[in-house]
Amino acid sequence: MTFVYHVESHRNPRQIERLVRALVSGAPDALVIVNHDRSFESPDPSVIAGLGAELQLSDGGYGDMTHVNRWFSTARWLRAEGVDYSYLSNLTGQDYPIRPPAQIQTDLSSTGVDAFIQTFGVLDPDDTKWGVARGRTRYDFQHERLRRLSPWQQRALRPLQVLNVVQPWVRVTTSTGLAWGRRDPGPWGTDVELRGGSFFCTLSRGAVDAVLRFADRRPDVAEHLSGSIAPDEVYLQTALGWAIANDPEASDLVVENDCRRYFDFSESTFNHPRTLARENLPAAFASGADFARKFDEARYPGVLDAVDARLEVAAEGGAARAAASR
Repeated sequence: MTFVYHVESHRNPRQIERLVRALVSGAPDALVIVNHDRSFESPDPSVIAGLGAELQLSDGGYGDMTHVNRWFSTARWLRAEGVDYSYLSNLTGQDYPIRPPAQIQTDLSSTGVDAFIQTFGVLDPDDTKWGVARGRTRYDFQHERLRRLSPWQQRALRPLQVLNVVQPWVRVTTSTGLAWGRRDPGPWGTDVELRGGSFFCTLSRGAVDAVLRFADRRPDVAEHLSGSIAPDEVYLQTALGWAIANDPEASDLVVENDCRRYFDFSESTFNHPRTLARENLPAAFASGADFARKFDEARYPGVLDAVDARLEVAAEGGAARAAASR
């Protein structure tokens, strides 16, 4: 069985091509599906096809259900095509492996874990990573997006969010563009627990199938989240939590609260992780994660050359150890 990588991208087409090349050269049996925002310059279709990968063009978006819908397009395509795969990992075009892909796949195949995903109770004060108030602002209000904002506009308009702490009826947000929301509590607290975390994760085929069944059986959740802020940061976690508790076919799924990704939010700007330079690589490699984000070759030329050099050494060491054990 193969591993599938779903890449959601919108910029840096040459870097996307490099990411695909790194994935398939390190693990030739991998299937890479690039889902690219058609509003931006696309990777070269002939390059992607020459690498044995799939290129799909879609309508992009930010902080809305388009992220989840693009993931579903790949998951449903895999099911319709009858692709026999073991794990599906979703990445951005600014991700890059920081362990040799062949080693990543070998390790995953021996774990018995179905979902490597960050997950926590959004509305549980003892578990949430965001704070309950932030979770309710995002997911207990239906939002209308008014306009996109530049970074300086976000900074200038952020004080408007003081309205969110002085009254309970409406919310103003600037994190994913300017939006206002009216109170409309979601379907949480019955058989659906709102769970959150990073959208980027690695799921077994069994876990992917469980998410697809959840989508079929509880369309009200996606309908409500389509009016929320950052539904990609709760949908997969919420679906898996519901499936394990309510779907007999998914009751034995094994979830590990670790997305196996490295990102640095220590100096986060509007909830974006640090763009990694060469000096940030030692911490990334030391994390033991499979992938890191985010990289921008245009901003830090040569940083991916340094990563590739490290991967080559690691792959050679792994091959030597394997030969010695035979």
